[in-house]
Amino acid sequence: MEKSVIKTLKILHWMGLSMLLCSVGTYFLSDMSQQVEGMVMIASLAGLGMVMMSPFPIALFLEWARKQNPD
Repeated sequence: MEKSVIKTLKILHWMGLSMLLCSVGTYFLSDMSQQVEGMVMIASLAGLGMVMMSPFPIALFLEWARKQNPD
């Protein structure tokens, strides 16, 4: 994989992690989770954060696997 793709995925990974942590913090530190709008917001932040985080480890694994086979 190209370095620019890995760099972009790394940025998306950190943005997703911050969204996930923001949703966990909002859930535990506020009363928004008691309202429907808050539930939707927390679930959306957590879901989008996890989707944004997921491609980076896969790209790292594929890059590692490509380096293992020098053919």
